[in-house]
Amino acid sequence: MLPFAAALLPLITLSLADQFLQYGIWVYLLVFLVITIASTIAGGSIPDNTFLILTGAVAMDNQLPLEWLFVVAFVGGVTGYEINYWSGRLFGLAICRGICPGVLHDRNIMRARELMDRYGAVSLILSRFMPVLNLPSFIAGMNGVDYRRYLGFNLISSAVWCGSLLLVGYFIGSIPLVNEYLNYITDFFFIILAAAIAITVVLFVRDYMRQNRNYLIKQESPPGS
Repeated sequence: MLPFAAALLPLITLSLADQFLQYGIWVYLLVFLVITIASTIAGGSIPDNTFLILTGAVAMDNQLPLEWLFVVAFVGGVTGYEINYWSGRLFGLAICRGICPGVLHDRNIMRARELMDRYGAVSLILSRFMPVLNLPSFIAGMNGVDYRRYLGFNLISSAVWCGSLLLVGYFIGSIPLVNEYLNYITDFFFIILAAAIAITVVLFVRDYMRQNRNYLIKQESPPGS
């Protein structure tokens, strides 16, 4: 937890220019982890769009290399959607719904299917920008979509998503009025982000343990009971 806290401190205080050489690697790790978790079906409630925009603004304010932030965010986005795809392909809806019942609700599945029916593989790009809707990648795996075709759209969608929002944030960070209050904006946002991640993890662990408990009860029940 100490390295993680060390990564949060410079981002919150916006003292990256002074602490980057000491804590830089943890900053990149933080960006990768947040984007990876937020890109999975379990992390759809994490404000990843705002996080990317704010990351771009902070990079501008502290003269951080935007290309490296893009690389780690891009890899995180691809990783998250890979987790979704293979979860759907290997485990299917029934098992995954037991772990994430709130996200894999029939209503959300129907919305994701409608998006895919209307836009096809392009829905993987659109879903990146839509809050709480990382399901097309999961459904693609569940439906056995050709992996090479899926991977191509996964790479494109992550590049478009991360690149555009980081650039927007980088531009916003250059506005003097925004730059003046960026310190307060960042403090407030990271409180919200930490709370969202904590809630996501707690709900995931709770649902996972509940599923395991129900499975053990079924295994211990005598046949025909």
